[in-house]
Amino acid sequence: MERLQELIQRTETIQKVNALQQNVAKQLFTYPILGKKEKTKRRIRKYLLFQQVPPVDRFYWPNALLARGLSEICRGTQDNVSIDTLERYFNRWIKQEMPIYYVDNITNGIPLLDLYERTGNEKYMTGAQRLAAYLLKYPADSRGNLPYRLRDGSHIYADGIGMVCPFLCRYGILTEDMTAVKRSVVQMVHFLEDGMDAASGLPYHGFDSDTGVKYGIIGWGRAVGWLMSGISESLAYLPEKTPQFSFLRDHFQKLSAIAVGFQKEDGSFPWQLQAQDGPSDSSATAMIACALLRGMQFENLDGHYEENVLRAGEYLLAHMKNGRVEQCSAECDGFSQYPQRYGSYPWADGPALRLFGMMEEV
Repeated sequence: MERLQELIQRTETIQKVNALQQNVAKQLFTYPILGKKEKTKRRIRKYLLFQQVPPVDRFYWPNALLARGLSEICRGTQDNVSIDTLERYFNRWIKQEMPIYYVDNITNGIPLLDLYERTGNEKYMTGAQRLAAYLLKYPADSRGNLPYRLRDGSHIYADGIGMVCPFLCRYGILTEDMTAVKRSVVQMVHFLEDGMDAASGLPYHGFDSDTGVKYGIIGWGRAVGWLMSGISESLAYLPEKTPQFSFLRDHFQKLSAIAVGFQKEDGSFPWQLQAQDGPSDSSATAMIACALLRGMQFENLDGHYEENVLRAGEYLLAHMKNGRVEQCSAECDGFSQYPQRYGSYPWADGPALRLFGMMEEV
C-alpha cells in the first residue's frame, strides 16, 4: 500500500495528525463539556425536583472512540506519551470501580485490551473481564440479540455492532472464552439477516427484534460505519474455522462494494449515503475508511480499496483545522433523529486519528 505510505509521510500530514493527536488527548479527559444550560437543568432536577441525576460519564462512547484513536496511533508509532495518556484514562476508570451505565461503555474494550497487551499489567485484563462479564449477563432477547437500551428491549441498533462485537471477539479468542465469541457472532449475523434493506444492500439504523420492523433511515452514514467497522474488526480476530466466518466475510465484502459506490469525488461519504447532494459527514468517512483498511490488512478485502481509503484520508486532512476534524454531523438522538448540524466532534476526531494510525502499520 505504497500510496498510503506516501500520504502518511508527507510533512503536512504529519503536522496535522500530530495536532489532532494532541487535541484528542485533551478531549479524552474533558468531554463532555457541560454548558450553563445543561448545568442548570441538572441542578433543577437534583435540588428542586429531587430526581436522581447520573454523574457525567467521561467513559462514554465518544471518549472511547478518542481512546481508540490514541491506541491505534501508538501501534504504528510506539508513542509513549499517548500510552501514558491511555494509562491515566483507564487508571481513573478503574479507580472509580469502572461504572458501566450502558453498552456504549464497552467501546472502551479494544483500547483496554491493547493496553494490557502492551504493558502486561493484569489490572487491565481484570478490567476487560468486567466488561465481558457485563455483556455476558446483559439481558438478551429470545434470539440472543443485545438491545441497545433495556427500556427498549427489542430495539437493535447498528451502533451496538461496532461497540460490542470486536471486543467480545478479541476477548473471547484471547481468553479462550467461546461464549463471548458466540455472543459476538450472533449479533453480527442477526443484524445482517434482519437489519438490511434488500433493495439497496445498505443497513437500516436498526430493527425491532420482536416485530421485524426496521427503523431509522436506510444508509445513515454512521450506521454504515458502525456496522462495517464492527464486522471488519471482528473478522481480524476470528479464525477462519469459526462458524459463520465465511457468511460474515461475504456480507462484509458485499457491503464494502456497495458503500464505496456512494463515495463522493472529494473522497467523503454523505451523512446518508444515497443523499449525494446532501452534506458530507467526516465521521462516516473516517469510520468507513477504517473498516476498509482493516479489511485489507487482514486480507478480507482486495487491495483495490486502497484508492477509496486514500481519497477518504485526503478529504479528512483537508478538513482538519487546529487539531479538530470539521464537517462532522451532530449526535444522533435515536431512530430517525439526525440533527443537521455540522462541526467538530469526538466521533470524527477519534476515528480519523485511528485511520492515520492504521496507515502507519501498512
